[in-house]
Amino acid sequence: MNSIADELNWDDMRLFLATMRASSLRHVAESMGISRPTAGRHLSALEARLGVKLFDRRPDGLHATPEAMSLVGAAEEVERAVQTATRVVRNVRTELRGPVRVTLPDIVASELLMPTLTAFCQQWPQIELHIEASYALTNLARAEADVAIRFMQHGTTPDPDLTGRLAANAHVAAYGSGDSWIGQGGANGWVANTPFPKLAVRGSMRNALLQRSACRAGLGRSWLPCFFAEPMLTRCSEPIPGWDIWVLVHPDLRRNPRLKVFRDVVVEALRAQTARLEGRPA
Repeated sequence: MNSIADELNWDDMRLFLATMRASSLRHVAESMGISRPTAGRHLSALEARLGVKLFDRRPDGLHATPEAMSLVGAAEEVERAVQTATRVVRNVRTELRGPVRVTLPDIVASELLMPTLTAFCQQWPQIELHIEASYALTNLARAEADVAIRFMQHGTTPDPDLTGRLAANAHVAAYGSGDSWIGQGGANGWVANTPFPKLAVRGSMRNALLQRSACRAGLGRSWLPCFFAEPMLTRCSEPIPGWDIWVLVHPDLRRNPRLKVFRDVVVEALRAQTARLEGRPA
């Protein structure tokens, strides 16, 4: 085992773990920001250097060999150490400069925060915002982002490994017309808790922007956040608490000055729009 460890570096560990977590070379390449042929060459080179076959290439994807499974624990331990070191380094950079990587839903960025983000960049020009639109629960522990702004079902709390602030609640209501719901993907149990529980669900559109456009075109009804649906659509039910908006960060980074100032600005901007978020007149 020592001889193998001597042959490995962090890039090897990243490639190995990405392959263990992916179902195909295409997904490995996407996760690492390289081309599929490059990922394949790196993986073959790693196996050749170690003299161990780590993955079987089959028509249905990559399959880990017993040798690969025996390395997972050690590789993840290295990953955790690198992530911890990365967070510590970021946290000791006390000046208000450098990157802030933010992940948030596209409708929050475009409908609620774009003026705030613009003003933030103007006020702190030495802080570089890197923004990714996503609804997924990005793994802050793996340093995929510094700050995550997320919708969470009303009344639920974030993972205990994260720290954050509940900034606001986005009320939801029914919008559109017709004798059917536009599905949102996944189970349809939410329909029973709406004012129109007997309406059928036909098709699905996971994206809120598509749902709003479909309602405007007369395709059916949709269950949407008030701040996003109005004034384009006419509300056809009373608003109710729907999605809590949390601003999250890994605990190791909560005192980082540039992340703290960014979080404070975002929370204040969201709370200033409470009336709109709750579907009330401003």
